[in-house]
Amino acid sequence: MLKKSVLFVVVAMALLFSACAELSYDGLMKNEPKKVYTSDKDVLMFILDGSGSMSETDGAGNVKIVAAKDMLRDISSQLDSNKTNVGLITFHKGCYSSKLLIPPSNNDFNRVISVSSEIYPSGKTPLASSIREAGEVLKDIHKKVNIIIISDGVETCGGDPVAEAKKLKTKYGIDASIYVIGYSVDDRTKTQLVALANAGGGKYYSAEDSVALDKVITNITDELDIKSDNWKGDTFKFNINFDTGSSKLKPEYNDQVKQLAEYLKKTGYGAELQGHSDSRGSKKANQKLSQKRAQAVVNQLINYGVDKNRVYAVGFGELAPISTNKTKEGRFANRRVEAHIIKNGKMDISYINQANSKNVVNIKYADQHSFIGYYKVLDPTRTYDAYHIWMELYANGQGFYGEYRDHKKLLKPGQEDLAWSYNKAKRTITLDFSNNGRKPNWAEFKGKVSGNTNVFSLSGHWGGGQAGKVTMTRISQAELMCMKKDGDYSNGVCSR
Repeated sequence: MLKKSVLFVVVAMALLFSACAELSYDGLMKNEPKKVYTSDKDVLMFILDGSGSMSETDGAGNVKIVAAKDMLRDISSQLDSNKTNVGLITFHKGCYSSKLLIPPSNNDFNRVISVSSEIYPSGKTPLASSIREAGEVLKDIHKKVNIIIISDGVETCGGDPVAEAKKLKTKYGIDASIYVIGYSVDDRTKTQLVALANAGGGKYYSAEDSVALDKVITNITDELDIKSDNWKGDTFKFNINFDTGSSKLKPEYNDQVKQLAEYLKKTGYGAELQGHSDSRGSKKANQKLSQKRAQAVVNQLINYGVDKNRVYAVGFGELAPISTNKTKEGRFANRRVEAHIIKNGKMDISYINQANSKNVVNIKYADQHSFIGYYKVLDPTRTYDAYHIWMELYANGQGFYGEYRDHKKLLKPGQEDLAWSYNKAKRTITLDFSNNGRKPNWAEFKGKVSGNTNVFSLSGHWGGGQAGKVTMTRISQAELMCMKKDGDYSNGVCSR
């Protein structure tokens, strides 16, 4: 009897291991029923490419998988659990590695951060099986499904991603839209990914680097309206307002400040707190009052555990109203503080740039805030094709720039930062390029400014010490993005 029992165990174990050798692409035994998933709200499903090529760097020198994880951490910290559930599928161990990491009925967004942090790139790119996995997982969910695919390569496991995308509706009956992000891809890869997005009833986006990736994800999630109502782009709209002449932070706003504090601690990002006022009173008094309002929020963030070195206050006075100053309600809306998120030292300053563009200031009335924004910098002795610079100037005295000669980018990643300042009494602006990893005292342009804050000239010296002169012209964010691609912007069109 004992021998028969032993024989039975041996046979059973053999059958078990034989079955395990017949695993399907999702890690389940072929005869094992799949788990049924349901969702009480719409679903955001990420499919993250974890293939070996994601260990390479993007156009800005950032490791692609690291940037993708940072993006997931950022967006999952902004999602509203009342608007969407989130799921995550990835592959990073070869052609049969497509795997559901987070089920779509989950709205514990912290899991997205913890689970994705364990993805390390390797292997090939089974896009088709990952989309098929999504179909199996989502087939019993009768809600709207938005799938975001982040990939840097074509299918390399013999599947047909386009056919699988079509099956999401024809075979599985899923109401899905597929948004595909080609992350630093070549033309061949882009062609396949565009076809995939079209088949999935969504849209294709190109992202050359981590900054572009962040912007694309922000735009998609803004359009889907699945984030907390406080978020608009990379700006946290507190809806914090103040009484006339007051910088006291009312207790009813503390929950919003705490929400931002948790986001900053979770992501490791910084924030520029921008204070604003209505137009009553003098401009000088309003600027000081708006600074105090922003500082009040900064102090509360620090009380909630945010590193004091990652947040700072700026007062813009009455420069950038969001409503009319002719009514009581409008003035109340303008007495506000906003938080603009700083990622890798950079942030979106298009709103202040636009305000400064409309509010053209004669130099004799200008202060440091009047220059914040985007600029095209030209050497009057050379054509745009021969030499040009784009530049971003921030309120904290930091900035970024890109330099091109004969349409060749002169700067390496990490060399784009600069320091700047404006001396109102002497009406001089200083642009210091010496702290960006290049030679000490590489170049400094310092000169007396004449004209207005939208168009002015500066004299200084180039890296070799020779004297030079540049003209700075304020530009729109669209033209800035064109210049970052080494394009020429004219009549609203970016071209080469």
